[in-house]
Amino acid sequence: MRNFQASARLMIALSAFALIATACSSGDSSGEQLVAGGNRERVTVQPDLTATALNINVTLTDEGIEPSIIFIPAGRPIRLVLTNHGSTEHHFRIKGLIPTQLRWMEVPEIDEYDIESMSASDLEAYGIQEAAGITDEAELAHYVHHLLPSFIPQKAASPSGIKPLGTEVHGYVTLGHKDVMEFIALQTGEYIADDVRFPEFTARVIVFDGSGV
Repeated sequence: MRNFQASARLMIALSAFALIATACSSGDSSGEQLVAGGNRERVTVQPDLTATALNINVTLTDEGIEPSIIFIPAGRPIRLVLTNHGSTEHHFRIKGLIPTQLRWMEVPEIDEYDIESMSASDLEAYGIQEAAGITDEAELAHYVHHLLPSFIPQKAASPSGIKPLGTEVHGYVTLGHKDVMEFIALQTGEYIADDVRFPEFTARVIVFDGSGV
């Protein structure tokens, strides 16, 4: 009788161990979904407006988007830098992610020759009114060097005629150029980013709650 009870207890223990082992061996994919937000409800976090912007670099090529997986902490200001290493205009759009405080960088496209011919009011508009009347090339180049880019809440249409909207993270770059935008993602979850002109090019964007990190 005792041998039978001992055997029964052994069989129960082995069965429990087998169930645990099965759960662990099949946990790889579910763990990935958990990290990606696939098994969790999307959580809305409060923005940290005092935090320093986190730079995230994305390269667009004629073969696709690099990196293929992009991690973004929710609630933190993000500075997204797009670089075009392809041979044509490329776009980067995060579908379904509604950003807050989305702005695109605008860099003044003027040089020392423009400054030399600009009126006092034009110079004032660029914040370099003290350069009025200066004709020395070295001094003019100094003012150009210190022109600061500004961030604006809208972006003009691309050369191909595609205009980014303020309701989603969307930028574009022509050959050899960069585009910079700032935004805050408030909702966690997994999203898909694509190239509007080449929709077969995609990347995964994982917005995670970084408040405890």
